[in-house]
Amino acid sequence: MWRKQRIGRWVKLMQSNEDPAARARKYILTLTIALRKANARAVNKEVRAASISRVADSVQRYLADAQHYLDQGRAVTALASVAYAEGLLDALTFLELA
Repeated sequence: MWRKQRIGRWVKLMQSNEDPAARARKYILTLTIALRKANARAVNKEVRAASISRVADSVQRYLADAQHYLDQGRAVTALASVAYAEGLLDALTFLELA
């Protein structure tokens, strides 16, 4: 289902069938399962610069995706994408790699 939204003198078609609660339930379940499977790695293991760059690139891509989805009127999807980006950046920061 689409609805019109006026932004200044522009009118955009917005997708209004995104259900935030259903989306949140899906992400919570998926993350809960992934967390159960996750294992801590050796603390003294070196992290390659290429691995850090790969994560940083993913942050940039998720951020670009978020802007794209927001421009398309898919605010819930945009929020999920920007939350992924923030989570990856937080991980790098917590590990003192960013």
